[in-house]
Order: sequence, then structure tokens, then C-alpha cells
Amino acid sequence: MFRKTLTALLLSVAASLTFAQTTRTVRLNTTDDVGIIGTYYPADQPHAPAVLLIHSIFRDHTVWTDFATLLQHNGIAALAIDLRGHGESTRKLTAEGPVKIDLRNLTSRDFQDMLLDIEAAIDWLQAQPEIDNKHIALIGESVGANVALRYAAINEDLSAVVLFSPGLNYRSVRTDDVIRQLGHIPLHIFVSQSDDFAFRSSKRLIEIRTELGITDATNELTVCTGSLHGSEMLKGVRNLPQIILAWLKAPLLGVTAPTVNTPPPIVPPDATAPPK
Repeated sequence: MFRKTLTALLLSVAASLTFAQTTRTVRLNTTDDVGIIGTYYPADQPHAPAVLLIHSIFRDHTVWTDFATLLQHNGIAALAIDLRGHGESTRKLTAEGPVKIDLRNLTSRDFQDMLLDIEAAIDWLQAQPEIDNKHIALIGESVGANVALRYAAINEDLSAVVLFSPGLNYRSVRTDDVIRQLGHIPLHIFVSQSDDFAFRSSKRLIEIRTELGITDATNELTVCTGSLHGSEMLKGVRNLPQIILAWLKAPLLGVTAPTVNTPPPIVPPDATAPPK
């Protein structure tokens, strides 16, 4: 009896230690030979859905640490990457050898090419045996939201898209020209009411989808009070991570999200002013 109990205890400890290895570094190569670094948060169950997290300019994948951990502990794997020129993703191979990508010198083309960073990360997730590659969502913030939306518009195999503070045009990465191609992929935009340009942009993106006949169930806008931008809202808006998690559970896990009563968005007085 003692031996069986000890064996059971050791197996339990081993399982706990396996899950204690909560993250691991992922190294990817894009089709244009940029090295992309990320952190992977595996779920503690097989055949798990996954979320790819995309940061904004001047940030890196660590802005998602708390939220990625929340997803992980709720049965959803997560991968947060450094976009080219950010964090540790600063090396590109050329015919003359490796060169450094300087964040300060990123061009409009570099921001467009971030689609390749997302492509490499999605390909990696889909290749993982523990991932349900039919249930992968994409989340982005600010210019990262714009890049994420452009990728989703040409990749119908995504299960859901969440955008924090997108713009109609950030760093020459537009969204209004591709939003019509998104189809019926569930979309949820989160924006602060006093984040003027992002607020007006988000309203317009939802309006375009509404004009196309996309139903409310897959075309949602949540307006938060204040002026927090992008992933800052996750820490500054009470219960927002849990609200997003609940929403994601429907397209990723088939769990119906609870109804949340939210007040209608309030349009700032200068909502018609041109962007700064």
C-alpha cells in the first residue's frame, strides 16, 4: 500500500512539475529570413485551442504575459511574439550575412512585412501536435491590431479576432480596405472612449461590417471609459481580461459567453475632428 501511494504521489508531482514548465522560448524564421522570437504558453490539456498575441510599436511580447497566463490556465494555449525590429526579433539574414533590424529605422514596408511574422507564428502553432489547429484566434493591439486584421482578412482558417485600439491607418498599415474581406470570422474590438482616433476608427470598422450584414454575434464593439490605449486596457479596465476570456470561449471552446450588460458608447465632443 505504501509503495502504491508513493508511486501515485510521485506521478502527481511529476505532472505538476511538467505543467510548472509554463513557458518556453520559440524561435521562428519568416519567409524573408527574419528571426522571430516568442514565448509559448502551452495549455495543460491535449488538443487545446490557441491564441497568437501581437504587440504594438515600441513594445514587445511581454505586454501579454499576464493575459497569456490567464488563457493558459483556462485551457487555451498562447504564443506571444516579438515583431520584427522589436524585443529580440532584430536579426535578418541577407546575401551579405546577418544584419540588425533597427526599430528606429523601420519603414512602411517593414510594417507591411510584419504579416510574414504572423504567418510564421500561425504555421508554428498549427504544426504543434497538442494544438487544435482548427481553433486558433488572433489578438493584436494598436498597429499590431492593424497587422493582425490584415492577416485575418486573407486567412479564413482563424476562429476569432480580437483588436485593441485599431486605427484606420497606422504607419501606413490600413484596415478599412481589408475589413470587408474578413467575412464571418467573429470580431471583437475593444477601445477607450477618449482614445479619439482609435475610437472613431473602431466605430467605422464595425459600421463597415454592419453594412455588409454581419450579425451582432460576430461583430462586436466594447467601449471602455478613459483613454487607455491597446493592451494597457487589460490592466487598467476592471475585469476586462475575464470578459475577453469569456468571449473567446465561444469560438475556441464552444462555451456560450454570458450576456454582459454594457452602456452604449459615448461619442467624444471632438469625434469628427481629423486624426492628429
